[in-house]
Amino acid sequence: MNALYVSEEIIEKIKDSNDILDVISETVPLKKSGRNYWGLCPFHNEKTPSFSVTQDKQLFKCFGCGEGGNVITFIMKTRNLGFNEALRILAERANIPFEESPEKKREKDRLEVFYKMHVDAARFFFQNLSNNKEVREYLYKRGIKDQTIRSFGLGYALNSWDSLLKYLRSRRYKEEDIVKCGLATKSEKGKVYDRFRNRIIFPVFDIRGRVIAFGARVLDDTKPKYLNSPETPIYNKGTHLYGLNFAKKNSKETSLIMVEGYMDLISLSQAGIQNVVASLGTALTKIQGRLLRRNSEEVYICYDADTAGQKATVRGLEILQAEGVKVKVVQISKGKDPDDYVREEGKEGFLKLLENALPLMEYKLIQEKEGLNLDSDEGRITYTKRIAEILNELDPIEKEVYLQKVSEDAGISERAIRKYMGNQNENSTLGTPYPENLTVYIEQGHVKAERSLLKILSENRSYLNERISLSDFIVPAHQKIYRILENYENGEISLQSYVLSQCDDAESSKEWTLIGQVAEIPEVDVEVLIDDFLKTINHYKGKIKQKKLQQEIKALEKAGNFEESVKLANELISLQKTLGRY
Repeated sequence: MNALYVSEEIIEKIKDSNDILDVISETVPLKKSGRNYWGLCPFHNEKTPSFSVTQDKQLFKCFGCGEGGNVITFIMKTRNLGFNEALRILAERANIPFEESPEKKREKDRLEVFYKMHVDAARFFFQNLSNNKEVREYLYKRGIKDQTIRSFGLGYALNSWDSLLKYLRSRRYKEEDIVKCGLATKSEKGKVYDRFRNRIIFPVFDIRGRVIAFGARVLDDTKPKYLNSPETPIYNKGTHLYGLNFAKKNSKETSLIMVEGYMDLISLSQAGIQNVVASLGTALTKIQGRLLRRNSEEVYICYDADTAGQKATVRGLEILQAEGVKVKVVQISKGKDPDDYVREEGKEGFLKLLENALPLMEYKLIQEKEGLNLDSDEGRITYTKRIAEILNELDPIEKEVYLQKVSEDAGISERAIRKYMGNQNENSTLGTPYPENLTVYIEQGHVKAERSLLKILSENRSYLNERISLSDFIVPAHQKIYRILENYENGEISLQSYVLSQCDDAESSKEWTLIGQVAEIPEVDVEVLIDDFLKTINHYKGKIKQKKLQQEIKALEKAGNFEESVKLANELISLQKTLGRY
C-alpha cells in the first residue's frame, strides 16, 4: 500500500492538465474516425487498429485485448510504473508541484488563512444585510426570501470606504493579504480602501463549499452593474462554477442548467429548481466544460435572450461539444432572462421551457439560418455549405437524420450535399464507432458484474460484508479494490482519492477507472441488482468448477478408479442442475 496520499484536488488538476489524446499521441500514432481516435494497440501485436482514444471522456480502450483506463493508467501500463510514479511524471509534464516541500507547506498554510479571511468577510457582509432593513426590502421586491438569503449567504457591503478593511484588521489579518485576496484595493498613492461598497454581496463557493470570492451588485443603475473579485491565490474564475456546490448537495437530477448570472441561479433555486450553475461573469472555459462533464449527464444552456446572450450560448456550445457533453438549448422569449421568466411563470412554466429545449444540432441549424434568405439561391447555397461542415462531425445515424432536414430546408438533394461533404459513396463508413474488420474483445459477464458490485460499494459501504463479501470476487484487481474500500475510514481524504492512491498497480488502477464508468445504479433497484450480479458471478464459478470436475473424472477413468469417478459424476450432475437454475 502507498503511504503517500495525493489530494483529489491535485489528482484532478494533473488529469485535467494532461489531455489523454496529447499524452498517448506522443507514443501511439492516432487517426480520427468519427468521434474517436484510432491506432495500433501498444499492449498487443496487431495489424488492424483496435486501440481507441475517446477525448471527451478522457479514456482509452482496446477492442482487441480489452485494455483500458485513463491517462494515469496509460502511463502506468506503458512504463510499468506505480500510481504515484505515473502521477509524478504527469505532474512534471504539466509543471504542477507534486511533493509538499517546506515552502509548499508554508504556502498551503497561507492559503488556509485566505480561506478563513473570506469566511469572516462573508459573515461581516451577512451581518450588514441583517442590520439594514432598506437593503433587505430591495431583495424582497426582487422576490428573494429570507430563507434564500440565508441559504446563499447573501450580504451587503456598507456605503463606506473602509468598513470591511477595519473589520478584517480587527480580526488580525494583514493588510497586504486583504489586498492580495481582492477584498481591498490599493491606489497609486498607496491608500488602501474596500473594493466593494454599497452593493449586494454574493459569496462564491468552490465545489467543496469554501468561500473563495465575491460578486457584488449595485442597488441602482450605477455602472458597472456587477463587480467581482479579481483573480487571487484561491480564486480563478475560469475554473469554478457558481452554485455547483449547492447543485450537488441539493439536487438528485443528473442534468445541470447553465445560466449567466447570480440572480438567475438564485431565483431558479428558490422556485425549487436546484440543479443550476452559473459561469461567474466569464465566457465558458474548457476547465468549466470538464467540470460540467464530470458532474452531469446533460447540460441545458439557458442564457439571456438578448444578442450577447445568444453569442455566449454559441461559445458555450462549442466548448461543451468539444468536451463531449450532451447539450440542449433553452430558448426564452425576447427581452427576458431566467430570473424574469421564473418569477413570472413559476417553476412549472420554466420546466416547460426545459421540455421544449432544442438539441444542440437543431439549435445550430436555426443559428446558421440567421440573416439568410432561404428563398434565394445565394442564401440556400451559403446555408448548405455552412451546415455541411457541421454534419461531417456527426455519427452516421445523426448525419442521416439531419441531412434530410437540411435537404428539406434548403431544397437541395441529399446526394448533392453528400457529394459536397466528400461522401460520394452513400455507404461510406465515415464516423463509424470503430474500423471495419475489427476483432472485438468480448468481456466476460462476471467481470462486468463484479465492477457493478464495486460501484455499489463505492457509493454505499453499508453493503460491505453484509450483502457483498470478498469471496464473491474472482478478479484479483477487484479483490484488491474490495479490501481498499473495506479499509477506508472517513476522514479528510475522500474515498475517491483514497482508492485512487491505493490502486498502485496498473490493473487495479485500470479497473477503478472502468468502475467509475459503470452507469449509476438506481437506489430502488440495488437489492435486486445485487442478487442478479451475484448470480452471474456464481454461474461463472460453477462453470469453472464444472470444467474442473470433468477433467478430474476423465483422469480417474483413465486410471481405472471408477468408484471415485462415480462420486465426482454425481457431484457434477448436482452442479449442472444448480447451473440450470441460474
